Amino acid sequence: MGEPLERPVLPWLESRTARTTSFYDTSDLHLVKRNPPDPNIKRKQRWTKHKWWLLFSNTVLFCYGLGVLLLSCLTYFKFYRSADVIIIGENMLLNMVLATSIICLLSSFVGYVGIMLNNRPILAVYNLLLWPCFGMIAAVGYTAYRKNKWNLEGKLSYQWHYQLDSDGRGTIQANLHCCGYKSFTDYHEGSNKCFPRTLLPGCKFKYQNFTREALTMTYIVAFAMIPVHLFVLFSALLCSNHINRTFGKGLPPKIYRLDYQGIVSGTPTGSSVIIHSEGLQQRH
Repeated sequence: MGEPLERPVLPWLESRTARTTSFYDTSDLHLVKRNPPDPNIKRKQRWTKHKWWLLFSNTVLFCYGLGVLLLSCLTYFKFYRSADVIIIGENMLLNMVLATSIICLLSSFVGYVGIMLNNRPILAVYNLLLWPCFGMIAAVGYTAYRKNKWNLEGKLSYQWHYQLDSDGRGTIQANLHCCGYKSFTDYHEGSNKCFPRTLLPGCKFKYQNFTREALTMTYIVAFAMIPVHLFVLFSALLCSNHINRTFGKGLPPKIYRLDYQGIVSGTPTGSSVIIHSEGLQQRH
């Protein structure tokens, strides 16, 4: 009963000196921590720098998504004078801008949930949602640029003569203070200011200038947002897996996974040979 035992192989110990052939008493095999942590006391966890960086980039996404959404709502509710012209003349582009802002805001909300909960699956969904945002921003910029640079005069003339109804033409005439497209005789809509002897010019020049300025501003802002969104996207890709200090799924490496049925170091007959042959049988 009192025979000395060899010190068992303890793979969780960092020091290699533990695997010596020196002999110890049985009592030496019981490792007890002097000051065990109190389970009732919760340690204050600090955010990692990756989490702060991810929070900052997601806030940037939230800010420009909210700004674009507010601008779209102001246009739809006609809070400024030229909103009617944009709603009638560039309705498809306005819908694309609204959809882009909604997707960006939805993605930022998902990102905030994943950041606050330290939830990596939610952050994976957040990373996936950032790609449709990128596609929509690029689509808005390309659509505005293509229409502005490729025969804008012919497109607006076709729109005025074949696509707009009488209410649309009348609204543009009242907003831009013009009458007819080229002149009064070219598809005009009669009103108290648009009549045969009116002094108002045609809408062609004013409508083209207004549309060109609106499209130019749209594609400049959209293309300027692409580098910012790429910053948000790559920040999410690089920082989402480091939202906390847990590596991977929090499991120990396979070499340190033990079968505790074979650990008999606390018994008088236990030895390192038994531990190595029986206790670590599942390592391989």
